[in-house]
Amino acid sequence: MEKSLPKDIEIAALLPAYTQEGDVTRILLTNGTELVYRRTMRSTLSKLARRRCKDVTLLRRWASRYTHRTLNNPIAASSDLVLVPVKTRRPRIEGDATMAHVNVVAISGDTFRQQDSASHAEAAGKKPTVISLAGGKSLPVLWSEKTTLAHIREARHICAEMVREEEEAVLRRLKR
Repeated sequence: MEKSLPKDIEIAALLPAYTQEGDVTRILLTNGTELVYRRTMRSTLSKLARRRCKDVTLLRRWASRYTHRTLNNPIAASSDLVLVPVKTRRPRIEGDATMAHVNVVAISGDTFRQQDSASHAEAAGKKPTVISLAGGKSLPVLWSEKTTLAHIREARHICAEMVREEEEAVLRRLKR
């Protein structure tokens, strides 16, 4: 029997990974541990959204109001789980997932630093960015710091908007 997905607040990042069994999703948790969820990234994202009776496509479309983009929009399943997509790998074959999804709630204060090791991004003339996550894990990203920071900034704005709406709803109920 497969384990259920962790709570929203426990998820730090979702990473696509290749294994002997095929494409799976590695789930980094805020306590520093890691789970392997034997489903593709698309399936994992759908399951996370469905458990809150939401649809990933509609969540991305809703987020586009804030980002003014059509691609790579955050997925705001709840105020505890706002997933910002970041490119972390190159596809082996067409159709492979290349985007990891980082929970903006789990990004630590010392967010960015340039990766020192030689990589394919450096060969293209730029150093990849590393995102520091709660639990002490780090996630190398193939995008520049500027691009990564812009995506995270937009996702944080969406997260703050969701929290504000929740607070307003609670205050309205208390006034009754």
